[in-house]
Amino acid sequence: MTKYKAVEAYEIRPGILMLPTYSEEEQVCEVGLERRHYSPEMIRLDSTLSREDVDAIVDELAPASERGPESQNPLNDLILVVGPGRTTFEQYENVTVQIESAVIANSKKKSIVDDVAAVIIWKHRKCKEAAAAPSS
Repeated sequence: MTKYKAVEAYEIRPGILMLPTYSEEEQVCEVGLERRHYSPEMIRLDSTLSREDVDAIVDELAPASERGPESQNPLNDLILVVGPGRTTFEQYENVTVQIESAVIANSKKKSIVDDVAAVIIWKHRKCKEAAAAPSS
C-alpha cells in the first residue's frame, strides 16, 4: 500500500481534466474541471478554460433537465472576490456551478479575468469524507 492518495481523472476534452468525487451511494456528487498541465507530449503553462468549454461540459455532465431551473434567489450569480481570485456561483435547483477565476489586471474601468477551474456540485448528494492518507 502506498502513502499517496490515488486521484481519478478523465480527459473530457483535449487538455481538460474532469476529477469526480463520489457519495456513499457511489453517485457523482462533485466534479472538478481544470486544464491539464503535463502530458508526455507537452507541458502547458496556460491554465485558462474558456467559458464556452465550461458551459458545454456543464450541459453535458449536468444537463438542464438534471440541474433544474435557475434559482430565483437574489444571491444567484454571486461573485466573491478575494485578492487576485474571483469565484462565481451559478445556482440551479439541484446543482451549483462554481467558477474559479484569476483577476489578472484590475482597474476602475475594466478587469481582465481568466477562468482557471470549475466545480459542479450536486446539492442533494453528500460527498463521502476523504480518507486520511496512511502515515509512513
